[in-house]
Amino acid sequence: MKDLDTEIIPAINASTFDEVADKLTKTRGEARWVHIDVADGTFAKNVLWHHANDLEEFRIHADILPNIEVHLMIENPDAAIADWIQAGAKRIIVHAETIKDFNGIKRMCDEARVFLMIAIAPDTPASFLDQYFNKNIVGFQVLSVHPGTAGQLFIESGYDKIRYIREKCPLCDIEVDGGVKAGVAKKCREAGANIFVSASAIFNAETIKQGVEDLRIDISLE
Repeated sequence: MKDLDTEIIPAINASTFDEVADKLTKTRGEARWVHIDVADGTFAKNVLWHHANDLEEFRIHADILPNIEVHLMIENPDAAIADWIQAGAKRIIVHAETIKDFNGIKRMCDEARVFLMIAIAPDTPASFLDQYFNKNIVGFQVLSVHPGTAGQLFIESGYDKIRYIREKCPLCDIEVDGGVKAGVAKKCREAGANIFVSASAIFNAETIKQGVEDLRIDISLE
């Protein structure tokens, strides 16, 4: 595997924007990227904060923030992506299971110079991504818990999915999201992942900086 850059990303899984804003503020200076889970109760069973205009208004008045990636666990991402780009997302994560017009989504992201990442949920076979490996996608996400709820345990089929994607796409980023903690992160790295998203292991640590560093030590291949 190419020596890809690794990234540890704090995940925000919240029902209100007040909590999103609080955690965004806390990650400032502690991480280059932050991951925001968005769910409207369709693709995911639960509802998380999902109003792009809140984020846009917050960014206007906020100090410098980390780069924001938005994980759209919604039934119709095609209709929402423009709003999230306007709100300041630098990376959009869309589930393969929900894409209706891939070319339209890709065009919107390319024109805005926003990275597009394609995700799959635990019940979706990795082979479902085959249709996207020749579409100039820079990254794929393995969601290793059921969509929407924080604090779940990592579903171990995720390791095989990571291996499958890495074999098909040696140069792309592979993000793993859900149940990522010390020990799990190391196995994901060995399988081929290079981006690690975690909520509990980072925000429940003594400090965010310590949570990020613990995962960084865990994924070291030295």
